[in-house]
Amino acid sequence: MRKIIRSLMIIGVVLIALGVGTFSWFSDTETSTGNTFTAATLDITMATTSSWTFPFTKMAPGDSTGPMRIDLERVGSIAPNHIEIDIDTHSFVDSAVESGGADSADEFKKQIRVDILKYVNDGSVDLLSYVNDNADGNSGFISLYDVEAAGVFDGDNISALKLTGSGYFQVQLSLPTDLPDPNDNKYQGDSIQIDFEFGAAQVAGQDVLTD
Repeated sequence: MRKIIRSLMIIGVVLIALGVGTFSWFSDTETSTGNTFTAATLDITMATTSSWTFPFTKMAPGDSTGPMRIDLERVGSIAPNHIEIDIDTHSFVDSAVESGGADSADEFKKQIRVDILKYVNDGSVDLLSYVNDNADGNSGFISLYDVEAAGVFDGDNISALKLTGSGYFQVQLSLPTDLPDPNDNKYQGDSIQIDFEFGAAQVAGQDVLTD
């Protein structure tokens, strides 16, 4: 009897194994391809116009650069929420040809008058209205020192600093005939470099430029 049961079990296992090998199931797969995820671009370009005539190497009291313009254009796929503008100076040289004694970069910047500082897009904004003209201790005119001390002109605080399509920035500098420092000869031959920096921010509250 045990032999019969054992034989039946063996036969049953063999049948199960044979059954497993004889089933066939249909199947199908589909794949969605070409699903590229591309980040947007936030990009602006800057181009100086023919009026941008730096460097000025022989500025005398009474001379002016005239209005100079930089064009800005949005070229990215998304529009910036606002733009930012910063003016910084560096590389001051105290000339050895002067006859009035030594001076500093800050002293020299206080003699340079900023006549025009504006941005134009859909409308025009006078950036000089956001400058404290007494930061240099002289309220007679707005100097390069005053403008640099104002820090970043930020579209978060100045609503007209937008860039929809294209816009432009304009500046004019001069040396007045009545320099604030009566010891004006010490500025002869001095030089300083000025950087104009432009930033584009995607969202409100985003700081792109640092002073």
